[in-house]
Amino acid sequence: MCKMGTSVVELIKTTLPMDGIAMKTLFTVGSLLPCVGIAILLKQIVKQVTDFIPYLFGFTLAASMGINLVSATVIAGMFAVINYKIKMLSVSRAAVAGGYDDDEEDICVPCFLWWRTYMTMRTTKQRL
Repeated sequence: MCKMGTSVVELIKTTLPMDGIAMKTLFTVGSLLPCVGIAILLKQIVKQVTDFIPYLFGFTLAASMGINLVSATVIAGMFAVINYKIKMLSVSRAAVAGGYDDDEEDICVPCFLWWRTYMTMRTTKQRL
């Protein structure tokens, strides 16, 4: 079908009447495609009822300000960065309030083993 190209599409368009059932069906199905895209996005994003709020806020923002969805995505990205920074500040404040715990179990075991092996090899070479 790909080899036939635009000539076949033009032939179908001229052969089928525009007010026929086939063309009406194609137009109806074509007009439903944006709804399918929105449903796919919702299925990926929404896990709880509260997840609808930022999703619907973005579409409302795009519709009310007359901007396209790419611009609304850029604005949402800026809000996401601000939200991330605020959460990281609250996490770092909680870590500072809890104090720094320098226990030995925090040491990375593979790094420690590598360092011990490296130091053993180094001292062995110095003895030779």
